[in-house]
Amino acid sequence: MKLSTLPRVRLADLPTPLQELRNLSAALKGPRILVKRDDMTGLAFGGNKTRKLEYLMADAISQGADYIVTGAGFHSNWCTQAAAAARKSGMKVVLVKSGPVDGYEPEDIDGNNLLHHLMGAEIKVARPENTQKVIEETLEELKAAGHRPYLLRATGSTPPGVMGYVNTILELTSQAVEMGVDIDYLVHASGSGGTQAGLVLGAKMFSTGIKVLGVTTGGKTEEGQIEKVSGLVKEAAELLGLSIDLTPGDVVVYNEYAGEGYGYVTDGKMEAVKLAAETEGLMLDPVYTASSMACLIDLCRKKFFKPEDVVVYLHTGGPAALFPYKTPLKAYLKGEERPWVIPPWSPSSA
Repeated sequence: MKLSTLPRVRLADLPTPLQELRNLSAALKGPRILVKRDDMTGLAFGGNKTRKLEYLMADAISQGADYIVTGAGFHSNWCTQAAAAARKSGMKVVLVKSGPVDGYEPEDIDGNNLLHHLMGAEIKVARPENTQKVIEETLEELKAAGHRPYLLRATGSTPPGVMGYVNTILELTSQAVEMGVDIDYLVHASGSGGTQAGLVLGAKMFSTGIKVLGVTTGGKTEEGQIEKVSGLVKEAAELLGLSIDLTPGDVVVYNEYAGEGYGYVTDGKMEAVKLAAETEGLMLDPVYTASSMACLIDLCRKKFFKPEDVVVYLHTGGPAALFPYKTPLKAYLKGEERPWVIPPWSPSSA
């Protein structure tokens, strides 16, 4: 099967820009840094999930779905993108989100949670150990009521979803040719693994020579993430009828920049958010893009990159998540002690 023959519905504004980060490059005294603006995919507040949803929603539409059911973290950008894709496709949506207690509701509605409400999503919150049960019950209830629900699994990190970032490599290499640059490295946040799998698969399929560096977002091990991404690469290659031999260095994962858990606050991530904003007017979120930017900053300071290297930073979106973190961000800016490290909406806070 060829990549171009896979069912796909157009949701994203593509290609997303590839831009110079001259001020950040100068501040870090390192390589030439560019940014691939996948925060500008055009669905809701944008983000990397739009590319995956183009393939996943095509399947939902082909099956005549009238409801999308999915889930992730309480302030998940995946949930925002999935809800927007559902609404754009004329479907209703149920979001089963994880929280510190079943039925959790914060005092304030902000960030991605506000966007979920604005899009009219039905929201159910459960402890992580209970979310699968709630999802199954929701599917059965919808079917019993005569609806045709479609379950979006694994935050889009399935073989069809991986194709969104195989395509990105084609898009990126074309833009690099237009700019007259050869890309040496690509740095990005690696969460559920689908983005990294697509980038690695695309880089190998098209013999680009780009080294993909994935940065975890918390709650993972380096070995576990490498195994997950490698498995997705092979499954996606099989979908395309390809045989891909991964070498030990093909899937690179950094696991030291997200803190002790998913969404936890660290000084490194707070610095990354501030530095990107004050040098380039580039807004990052404190979970995904802050982790990957913290890694990029650290690698530059450690002279990991050569001065002549060209490094692309993939902005995977999610700036709406800035606002729930306003309290620790304010403390960081004022040089005060952080009021919390574990987010109040995190299951770990219970």
